[in-house]
Amino acid sequence: MKIEFAGMFAGFIFLFTACNVNQDSSEEVFVSDTTIITNAYPALEQEVIPIMEQLKMCTTSDTVLTFPPCTNKYFRVFKYRPAKVLNEGFIVEMVPGLFGAPVNQVVIIELYFGKYQIINQYFGHLLEMRTTPSGYNDLLIGYDDPDIGVVAIRHEWKGQKYDIVDVEEINNHYVKPEFKDSINAIFLPAFSAGH
Repeated sequence: MKIEFAGMFAGFIFLFTACNVNQDSSEEVFVSDTTIITNAYPALEQEVIPIMEQLKMCTTSDTVLTFPPCTNKYFRVFKYRPAKVLNEGFIVEMVPGLFGAPVNQVVIIELYFGKYQIINQYFGHLLEMRTTPSGYNDLLIGYDDPDIGVVAIRHEWKGQKYDIVDVEEINNHYVKPEFKDSINAIFLPAFSAGH
């Protein structure tokens, strides 16, 4: 009896393993890469400067005083579509104080039908970018709440722009799964720090 049961058990293990091997070999699993955003402000890529000037974000002229200079003292640029080149779309993060905003601004720029447009603007700072199968990185943007601290909200690409999805952290503490629904219900409907 013991030998029979052991044989059946071994057969079940073999069958279960064989099914899993066949299932896994036919599906490719996407592994997301996460980029943690540091406080570094590297030199701006030359190809983005004319685009930023065209959108009246900055200037390369010494005689124009209404816009800040196009330098990494005020701006930093991120590529949010890893497979695309910068002149097809990029993110600009601005230092606090520009254009009357007391906090950092995150601006997403896209090329549509030969014209550059600002498609999203958020009053926060970029914390992380995560690759996705869609080709558009998910963005984790931190927002300063005067009563709570930094609220980190994940943004996903939805059609033609980014949209808010989930509160992931509050003051560098992950929101536990059992609190997600209630935290999202508080913060996401009241979200007014971007469009």
